[in-house]
Amino acid sequence: MSDRSTVETAIGFDPAGTTSRASFLRKSALGGALLVGSGAVLTRPSAALAGHSDSIPDVDVLNYALTLEYLEATFYTQALGGSGTTGVPASSAEFDRGEITGSRLFAGFGGRIRSSAFELLSAIRDHEVAHVDFLRTALGAAAVGPCTPDFSSALGSVEAFVGTAQVLENTGVMAYDGAIRYLDSGDFLQAGAEIATIEARHAAYLNLINGDSPFPDAFDDGKLPSQIFAAASPFIVSCPPAVVALFGRLP
Repeated sequence: MSDRSTVETAIGFDPAGTTSRASFLRKSALGGALLVGSGAVLTRPSAALAGHSDSIPDVDVLNYALTLEYLEATFYTQALGGSGTTGVPASSAEFDRGEITGSRLFAGFGGRIRSSAFELLSAIRDHEVAHVDFLRTALGAAAVGPCTPDFSSALGSVEAFVGTAQVLENTGVMAYDGAIRYLDSGDFLQAGAEIATIEARHAAYLNLINGDSPFPDAFDDGKLPSQIFAAASPFIVSCPPAVVALFGRLP
């Protein structure tokens, strides 16, 4: 099974919206249900209500988000090149503009979508780098360092790159939706929501160019940090002790 398929299975990724929420809870490779304080399964519309009864500090939630943003920013920087930022090494491009726009992935689209693909994918890269910078600034000296990733299996072709980007962005949406309930600060809640909606815009674009619905369901599912970490693990070689300890504290 490819890394992308492993990630898709782990998070119950279903861009076409053909798998119901109940079916995911039954069939997810990680098993279990999304839980609220007392252990009740989330139901709509109560799933939209924030709040928690544990002692997870905001700094842990922000470092969780930062760990994921490091991975996303590094992935796009390796694919498209860029100067990077703290925790995201500069990289030469794996794919240039001609390889992106000439990909068979865009064969069924008009010239506008094809011609803008490189700029839009580069904009996603810049957004992810900006998210890293924002979270590091918010955390200051408490910011954790990045895990060491290996995206070689996801960068063998433009199609693999864009397909993996779709999975990572949808995973990012699930991660923010699942973690935002653990934040206490109103400022951090708003910041988390503002990043989550951008991740969702990225996911919608990538769903579309991969031939899936940009908005497959009326609600997005939030996933537990343990589920997200397991889904990202095919791309992770190692993590700093502080990150390993962080995921040990999270739900």
